[in-house]
Amino acid sequence: MQAIFETVIPVFFLIALGFAAAKLKLIDEAGTTGLSRFVFLFAIPAFLFRTSMQADITSSAPWALWGAYYGSAAIVWITAIIISPGINSLSPYGGSIAAISSSFGNLVLLGIPLSIAHYGPDAALPAALIVAIHAPVQWFFATLRAEYSSSKSTSTTKMFGELIMNLAANPIVMALVLGSAWGFTGLGLHPVIDKSISFLGRAGGPAALFALGLSLASYGLKGNIRGLTMILLLKMLCFPIIAAIMAFWVFNLPPLTASVVVLFASMPPGANAFLFASRYKAAIAPVSGAIALGVLIALFSVSVILWMLGPV
Repeated sequence: MQAIFETVIPVFFLIALGFAAAKLKLIDEAGTTGLSRFVFLFAIPAFLFRTSMQADITSSAPWALWGAYYGSAAIVWITAIIISPGINSLSPYGGSIAAISSSFGNLVLLGIPLSIAHYGPDAALPAALIVAIHAPVQWFFATLRAEYSSSKSTSTTKMFGELIMNLAANPIVMALVLGSAWGFTGLGLHPVIDKSISFLGRAGGPAALFALGLSLASYGLKGNIRGLTMILLLKMLCFPIIAAIMAFWVFNLPPLTASVVVLFASMPPGANAFLFASRYKAAIAPVSGAIALGVLIALFSVSVILWMLGPV
């Protein structure tokens, strides 16, 4: 347990430091946006490019990995759709906001740094493969549900086209594709280029955690208690339990890959859920409250989950 705390406490210390910097107005909103863009557009993609270049993706069984994680997410998603009509704050748009909030975790800013900090560089590839299609898939199905429930005529073909475009424009996806393609050539990188990319990639984890703290300062615990509670129970309790069953027993993934699946499933709701709620101007209060409170809960829940998963 001491080793777990040695991983978790520094991670959440950086989040708290970013939160304090924002609350004390040491960094303004423009600075928060700029740091988040640096993380998403440069630092994390640089790390993933170098990782995928050196790894054999075919040995990572992405279909089983995706089946375990996204199969679990689908169960949580459907459960949220079924429950949400009984909760007024989460019922708009057919419960699509409840669904994405209960299944969309904070993977880039928290999941990737935490998994690598605890399991080492070998966790980077399964983590990246999950994140690669995370936002496009979740947004696609949540939007499809919302538009169908509001009886708007939306072309499914258009949505699939937007999904493909989003994947192509996603820096994380492109880093994985380009890194794998370059690794396949066997050419390697010039030492100067390799070292430059390595420097940039190493900045990703700490910068991501600090950026998460900055962004959390804009969320408050102002949500409807029933809606907020439902989101957190599904996201931080049900999702990890289902993911553990799927990863270890249904798909029988290797221990490290299965552990990353469960760890990612235990992440608190991500900012994309808030963006989705804002897009439809509904359920903003419970979603923003779940994001803020979820990170506080994760400080303890993630430690317990890592202890239960044990060494790999």
